Amino acid sequence: QLSKRFGSAYALKELTLHIKKNTIVGLVGRNGAGKTTLLKLIAGCWRPTSGDITVLKERPFDNLFISTNSILIDDEMVFPEILSLGELLEVSANFYPNWDMTLAERLFAHFQFEKGVFYYQLSKGKKSTFNTIIGLCSRVSLTIFDEPTTGMDRSVREDFYKALLKDYINHPRTIIISSHHIDELEHLLEEVVLIDKGESLLHLPIDEVRNYARGIRGPEHE
Repeated sequence: QLSKRFGSAYALKELTLHIKKNTIVGLVGRNGAGKTTLLKLIAGCWRPTSGDITVLKERPFDNLFISTNSILIDDEMVFPEILSLGELLEVSANFYPNWDMTLAERLFAHFQFEKGVFYYQLSKGKKSTFNTIIGLCSRVSLTIFDEPTTGMDRSVREDFYKALLKDYINHPRTIIISSHHIDELEHLLEEVVLIDKGESLLHLPIDEVRNYARGIRGPEHE
């Protein structure tokens, strides 16, 4: 019965949801459905208006344990402008106990980053790619991706999906992904959550979602 209200408007309204450990979950819904609000509550960025939320057996808001064991990747990420990309990797390695620097350097090379470049100098797509590297290499218990591929070319998105799946298989953890490219993510997902107007409408394994609806196509007649 989790709720979050801004003024008189509810972004989430008495939503009840349980996400199992070590699964990849797709969060689906129209713009304004409440997806980002839910993810920020899970990540501990915002305090709920009412209801109860537990992440890794603790309440996430203003919680250092949750901060070091989870990460939210979105297009609002802010990094210190005085640190280069290479220095940001080093800082991340000091903060996240399970950080994988070998993977970070391999992805850096694959996506053609230069360690001396600064984050603010990157294009929109490059920023998204760098953000996803931070998300993957942190290897935290809970990784949240909110529209992580914004600005990426399709080929870069596909490489990200491959890297995510490979690392998840080798190092299982809970991953929540909200994306408009849900068709591209289908092969990654184990469960799908559909929310609308701040309420949960559907939460099913991906195999059941595939059989949930049928499309009919044919010639138009007046």
